[in-house]
Amino acid sequence: MKPHKRILLIFLGLLLAGTGAGLVVTSDWGSRAVSSGGPQSPVDMHQMQTAMALAPLAVSAEEQERARDALRLADHEVDMEFAAALREATSQPVPSTPEIRAILERISKAKKSVAEIDAGVARITKLLEAATANQRQALAQQLELAKARLELNEDELADADQDLERAGGDPQRRIQRLVDDHNAAEQDSNGHLDLSGVGKQAGSTLPVSNSFFPSARAWYALHSFVGRLGQAEQEANTKAATFSSRHDDLGRQLEQAQAQQSKKLADSASGKAPGGALGGAPSSTSDQTDAAISSYRSLTALQNRMSGLDSRIRNQQDLAAVYRQWSALAASRERGLLHNLFLSFVWILLIALAVLILDRFMERIFNRLEPDQKKLLTLRAVAHLSARVAGAILILLVIFGFPDQMATVLALAGASLTVALKDFIVGFFGWFVLMGKNGIRHGDWVEINGVSGEVVEIGLFHTVLFETGNWNDSGYPTGRRVTFVNSYAIEGHYFNFSTSGQWLWDELQIALPADQDPYPIVDELQKIVTKETEANARLAEQEWARLGNFRGKPSFSAGPAISVRPANFGFQILVRYVTRANERHKQSSNLYHEIIELLRRGNIPQSAQPPAAQETA
Repeated sequence: MKPHKRILLIFLGLLLAGTGAGLVVTSDWGSRAVSSGGPQSPVDMHQMQTAMALAPLAVSAEEQERARDALRLADHEVDMEFAAALREATSQPVPSTPEIRAILERISKAKKSVAEIDAGVARITKLLEAATANQRQALAQQLELAKARLELNEDELADADQDLERAGGDPQRRIQRLVDDHNAAEQDSNGHLDLSGVGKQAGSTLPVSNSFFPSARAWYALHSFVGRLGQAEQEANTKAATFSSRHDDLGRQLEQAQAQQSKKLADSASGKAPGGALGGAPSSTSDQTDAAISSYRSLTALQNRMSGLDSRIRNQQDLAAVYRQWSALAASRERGLLHNLFLSFVWILLIALAVLILDRFMERIFNRLEPDQKKLLTLRAVAHLSARVAGAILILLVIFGFPDQMATVLALAGASLTVALKDFIVGFFGWFVLMGKNGIRHGDWVEINGVSGEVVEIGLFHTVLFETGNWNDSGYPTGRRVTFVNSYAIEGHYFNFSTSGQWLWDELQIALPADQDPYPIVDELQKIVTKETEANARLAEQEWARLGNFRGKPSFSAGPAISVRPANFGFQILVRYVTRANERHKQSSNLYHEIIELLRRGNIPQSAQPPAAQETA
């Protein structure tokens, strides 16, 4: 491999690898991988995002109702997730780091300063209300100064709170901010869950027509949609199972804690009974009471967490049921689209079968034609082609459906095809002209665009001749097959000698010396040529009269014509006569023989010369 080709190959490979990496990163899998590597949110919003992505695709009223239920349940799950996150954040101790301790000290000083300045503002306000006119100006200035200091310290306190949240020292505030952002994004102007997006993109899973290709595309989209519903149902079931496992764990912890609490109470009761009142008993009783209160609060917290998990389990089960029902409705539509696909495929097979049967039927009809009707066999190609083209068009309509602007599409397609296929179209219609009364048939002797020969093939678009040269050399084929587009039948012209008797004018030339009288010889030649061509001349006149449809006597004759011309060393006699093209050589040979005998009897040294020209009739 050459170096520049190797470099190009490496460059294309690198581009392909980079494009593949971009596809992976921008896909759903890549986005999940990127998000999993970043900082985790304390609240799982995936179910809400899934419901919001699926809700616009609901089509029927039943599906849209399931979509609204899914949105409500997912939103409720997010609310419970936020509540659980807040309880978790409240129960967890704040991490103690140098940064957090410094921020907490700033917050403490800022709160103390804000409280002192706020008290000063209240005191100055009261003094201002009871001050005289001379004291009002000074007190007003002091009040404005105090308010400015208060605003500055409040800003410092707000900044310190944000620094504490960013450092991880105030998880409750962070979660509350997420709650506020979620409510602002998902609620409408009335404070309710925004359900206006349900069913807005329903057309993406609906076919634009009942044809094969739109139905297949809609079926693929709907199949993916049903798969996403199944994944959402599986996610809800998985979460319900997870919450059930956590609920069972908390139940075991609660039972153990209750057992320990009962044991402590029993030990405390048994210790009091035998000993009576001892020194320091009030302090010991107070400690036991505080421990019991703390223990009961822990048990209450566990019980609340279990109650919250019960609610979340029911919510996930309801959400899974909604997705199951929604998936069943979508699967029903999917089966309908699949039925349409099979129906379209059946139509395609029926059309193809009909074309094959029609093709076979026409073949049998043409095979039964009589020998004298074989000229109609050329219609077989037209019939076969028409049936197949019609079948192909019907199959394409079944696959792609009718265009929206059918008239415009047909007009543009027709104009484009007319310009691009002008020669083929004219040739096709030329075939009909050739099949007409004045056309040509297999075996005819014709002349097309100056080329003469025998017709060996007449197709829909072209005619093939077996060239036999000019009519001067009739009967001596050149061995070449010449093909013409059938447009010559419309745009050009052709001669068919088979349909007009193949008559042509032939010519002989005879040279006489200057001392010889030409007229006696002309008289003898007139008799000889008239006798030899009398029959052909009479037949030619009759056929020309019939073909020309003359009324009365025709204005021309097919009899021979003889003329005398001066030549360089004497006279030249020209003899013109009518003969058949296929008999020309035999006719000229007979005339040559008679003329030579005439010249020999007259002791004339010159002989007849070969013919110089001929004209076709």
